[in-house]
Amino acid sequence: MSSLNSKCIKIKFITDINDVLYINSIIDSYEGVGIVRTIDSAKGKVVIFTSSGMCKYALNVLKSLKDEGLNIKNIIVEENEEVDSF
Repeated sequence: MSSLNSKCIKIKFITDINDVLYINSIIDSYEGVGIVRTIDSAKGKVVIFTSSGMCKYALNVLKSLKDEGLNIKNIIVEENEEVDSF
């Protein structure tokens, strides 16, 4: 798939705020998989911005982190260009 045809995908989830930096570090280590942004730190709302071609890889990373014991819940995947909405 051409990067020009990729759609912006938001993977929204809730996690413990103490784990956001770790999740961000792991996602960053997989270059091109996505960008992590905290939407509401008090509620642990986080989003990963990724492309349609990389979405499955980002979801696999989240699954691995859950299997590792991180509290990651309410995962929602949506195609959405609005970066400031949760």
